[in-house]
Amino acid sequence: MSSKDYTGGMEIADDVDAAHQPSRNSSSIGAYFNIICVIAGTGTLQLPLAMHQSGWFGVFLIVLSALMAIYTGNLLIRCLYVYPGRRLTGYGDIGDAAFGRPGRWVVMFFNYAILLGASCIYIMLVGSNTYSLLAASNMGSPLSERAWIAVAGVVVLLPVLAVKTLKEAAILSAFGTIATVVVVVVSATLSGLELARPDHVPARHAFINPSQLAIALASISFSFGGNVVYPHVEATMRHPKSWPRVLTAAIASTCVMYFIICVPAYLAYGDKIQSPIFHSLPQGAATTSAIILITIHVLLAAPILITSFALDIESRLSVSVARLGRFKEFIYRASIRTTSVALLTVVAMVVPFFGDFMALLGALANCMIVFVLPIVCYLRLFGWRSVWKITLAWCFLIVAIGLFACVLGAIDAIKALHDDFAGRR
Repeated sequence: MSSKDYTGGMEIADDVDAAHQPSRNSSSIGAYFNIICVIAGTGTLQLPLAMHQSGWFGVFLIVLSALMAIYTGNLLIRCLYVYPGRRLTGYGDIGDAAFGRPGRWVVMFFNYAILLGASCIYIMLVGSNTYSLLAASNMGSPLSERAWIAVAGVVVLLPVLAVKTLKEAAILSAFGTIATVVVVVVSATLSGLELARPDHVPARHAFINPSQLAIALASISFSFGGNVVYPHVEATMRHPKSWPRVLTAAIASTCVMYFIICVPAYLAYGDKIQSPIFHSLPQGAATTSAIILITIHVLLAAPILITSFALDIESRLSVSVARLGRFKEFIYRASIRTTSVALLTVVAMVVPFFGDFMALLGALANCMIVFVLPIVCYLRLFGWRSVWKITLAWCFLIVAIGLFACVLGAIDAIKALHDDFAGRR
């Protein structure tokens, strides 16, 4: 590497060998919106419940998770440049470089679990929200909830086919981010108005709730889970040296949005808070507008995740215009993406339990992808002796927290899902 940047302890090249260099023509602003759009949507819906699960201690967990996510996100990108003169393609390549073929398969399993699982949650949410809005209206819903989830899958497929790389997805991300900001403001305002009502019954709060701390941490970690798309986002950046600043700004902005929606909601509803947060808010035009906007957000965020998955598959299958020609390349690409969305839609129709499904996903895969694997791979590739002792202690703390949330959070989430299915039957 001939041009280096050590901002945040990261080394990134601007002029990596052209044969291995991805197309870099996207702005830092586009990368900023891509990150926020991926990580902010579900967090705004789920974190108020996580505050109830953890108590006010959740504020500290949100800050801690944000700091850990920034650190591991930077380490992840640095791992892409472990070999001088060339850049690794994605997360799976990092696992392969660190631990060989077994490392690749382990990383790919967790990585794809998040990309596909989160996309499944988004499709599920779009269908459920559409059904709920129409069912509550005067005309009623002409279709069942499962049918609307199927329709949602078709709608999500359209931008997935239209968007070839994450560069083209930046405009979708910008609109998705704006929609999320409006949802945050509306939800926080309604929570504040609830607090100001003369007949408001003070909610019960706790400083810390040890019994549900693990599942709360799993949900919080899921709300900062952008690592699955970071390699593809950074690959499109015109100035990759800006990555540390872009990542920090995006996660900090997301963290601020989380505080704006979580603190008033927990103050107003305390241990009665529900997930998604809309179930706790007073029904009316404002809440309906917020539900519509968050539905728009997930419609715009899902293509980013599915495209990231498809790019990995297409790369491994050598699906490119240079090799296949434009027509065959499109047919192959459309087939891969259509099949992926169809399978996700079927799963979304079978498991419509948004909160607990997301908690299970966050516990099993996201804690590994966000907190554990970037550090383990980095120390394997660069050597633990190259890291200061205080930094090494910080790394071990992150890994310990990630494993704690992974194991205990998964147990709690599986129990909750079991109760969901038992109650449904």
